[in-house]
Amino acid sequence: MQAMSPTVRTTVRRGHAATLTRRQDSIPKVTGEFAYSSDLHAAGMLWGQTVRSPHPHARVLGIDVSAALALRGVHAVLTHEDVRGRKTYGLEFPDQPVLAIDRVRYFGEPVAVVAADEPEQARRAAAAVSVEYEPLEPIVDPERATEMEPLHPDRPTMGHGYRDDSRPNVVRALVIERGDPDAEADVSVSGTYEVGQQDQAFLGPESGLAIPDGEGGVDIHVATQWLHVDRDQVAPCLDLLPEQVRIHLAGVGGAFGGREDLSIQIHAAMLALHTSRPVKMVYGREESFVGHIHRHPARVWAEHRATRAGKLVSVRMRILLDGGAYASSSTAVISNACSFAPGPYGVDNVRIEGLAVYTNNPPCGAMRGFGAVQACFAAEAQMDRLAAALDIGQPSDRAGAHRNPSDARGHQARGVASRAGARGGPARRPPPSGRHREHDAR
Repeated sequence: MQAMSPTVRTTVRRGHAATLTRRQDSIPKVTGEFAYSSDLHAAGMLWGQTVRSPHPHARVLGIDVSAALALRGVHAVLTHEDVRGRKTYGLEFPDQPVLAIDRVRYFGEPVAVVAADEPEQARRAAAAVSVEYEPLEPIVDPERATEMEPLHPDRPTMGHGYRDDSRPNVVRALVIERGDPDAEADVSVSGTYEVGQQDQAFLGPESGLAIPDGEGGVDIHVATQWLHVDRDQVAPCLDLLPEQVRIHLAGVGGAFGGREDLSIQIHAAMLALHTSRPVKMVYGREESFVGHIHRHPARVWAEHRATRAGKLVSVRMRILLDGGAYASSSTAVISNACSFAPGPYGVDNVRIEGLAVYTNNPPCGAMRGFGAVQACFAAEAQMDRLAAALDIGQPSDRAGAHRNPSDARGHQARGVASRAGARGGPARRPPPSGRHREHDAR
């Protein structure tokens, strides 16, 4: 018999064969020889550094780069005036400046980038850039966001299939409703829940290397999650055709949603094209915290109603997400949060109101769970309260409340949350004639 390749193994599992191919990066990662994006190097490369805002909200009155340019080893100091193409970008909506133009909207927002021979020279040059700010009142409480001056008067998320909402600082508002949300029941429990901002804190902070190709294009080697989406954002800002921008996946030291949005890609490419030299950028941990998006903080009010026998009658929830200064993927995250709000429990009557808003807090976007985590926290806390009100013991006693796996959506399920549920519960009724409906709220 011919010996099998050491990298391919075939096994038989429950009646079918599966070919297992060894991952190319498995041994290098175990032995410590794997090259992450921060390990990249190119001959003659420069080091990039970002100048960031010390204010959560301020007008930019002037930027003086002369002192930085005069320092030894400094090759470039770029501001928004040096952006060749479109001056804004965004994962879903181009509402975020490549470099701050006339105002900054969160602490740590990029204002300028520098390139120098050595990392310390780049850091000193960044510190030498003089920016004149006029601090403005920041929006820090998402509850007040719709009552304050708009951060984005052009309302970039409106007109994309969502019903218009005239209030300022609304990223997206929606309602999911089914049946009669006001249906009466024997027992009602309610509560308000808060979930704080979370950071993905991947082990490998943002880093990458941009190399000009000598023909006007650029190769960007970076740890990212969406290469083609990156290119679609980067190329217009560089005023290049998509084929002139080539994104190469470098070694990724964790992501968890935090690398869906851009970080160093445009900045490094701008510096590389300006200097005609490769430019490497590496964030430290502190800079990484302001250099990528986070999980949305949330405030959730919920009311759950049930019969004394334990039948869940209705669920009403209001979910408020703090999207921070820019939209990122907030429109999708609030939709996800609302869609999963009732959890895996069967209920005929539902009204879920969702709202994502702009504030001057750090931008928020994708993180594992993508909105469902915040809603799940509130939903499970509510079920604990309901179980206590009904004198149901352990959560396992609520097994009968879980939705039928054949149901496409949790809102269309039947079920019981009671001791009877642990014994199989009452017979299921046929599905009601009312249809699940989702619509955007004004």
